[in-house]
Formats: sequence, structure tokens, C-alpha cells
Amino acid sequence: MSNSLHHRVLNVSGIAFASALLTLATTFWAAFPAQAATSTPAQQAWPADAYVVRVDGLACPFCAYGIEKQFGRLPGVTTTDVNLASGVVVVHVKPGTRFDQAQIAQTVQQAGFTLKDVVSQPAGGR
Repeated sequence: MSNSLHHRVLNVSGIAFASALLTLATTFWAAFPAQAATSTPAQQAWPADAYVVRVDGLACPFCAYGIEKQFGRLPGVTTTDVNLASGVVVVHVKPGTRFDQAQIAQTVQQAGFTLKDVVSQPAGGR
């Protein structure tokens, strides 16, 4: 960035800067819509080895890290994938690993979030 442009960006008033950021964000989301926003959890084919959980409150990469860390403490969890845009957490587990809804809700709550529902689970029930 040139020094002149850099100077102008740093000296923009707060309102003008916020307006510019809002315009930039709106343009970005229009050009690159989130894939998750175009389909609902019921429309997707979920992995057979995973619990798919919808969570309220996921907003940033730190949120994703916190919930991944909390699920990672459970025995049998292999990996956790978080989609911030849709609020979906996919918890991959080893074969034979089972959690009931209360365990999942407690894990989500310990991470600081609210469980909306369990969309999918590994074959064989909870």
C-alpha cells in the first residue's frame, strides 16, 4: 500500500471507516456467498461416522477452537469440524463410540455455547 493511501486510511473518521468496512463486507458476501447458507442441515449428506450438532453462539475462530477442544476431550472423538456460517459442528468418532443427547449438550455448554439440536448421528443410535 502506498504511503499516501496508507495515511488516508489511517486518518479516516470512525464513521466513514465503519461505513467503508460495511460496504466492503456487503460486497464480499454478495460475491462469495457462504456455501452453508444455501442449504439446510436436513438437505446435506452427513458423514456416517459423525455426530452433526447445531450450536447457537459460534461467531469466530476462537469459538471454533473452543468447541473443537471440548469435544476433543471426549473418548472416541477423532476430529471435529466447525462451520461458523451455519453453526454446525461435525464430530467424527471411532466406530462403536456413542454419546447421548445429554453428553453432547453438556459438552457444548462447557464450551460456552447452546445446543440447538443433534441433526445426525453414527448408525446404530445414541
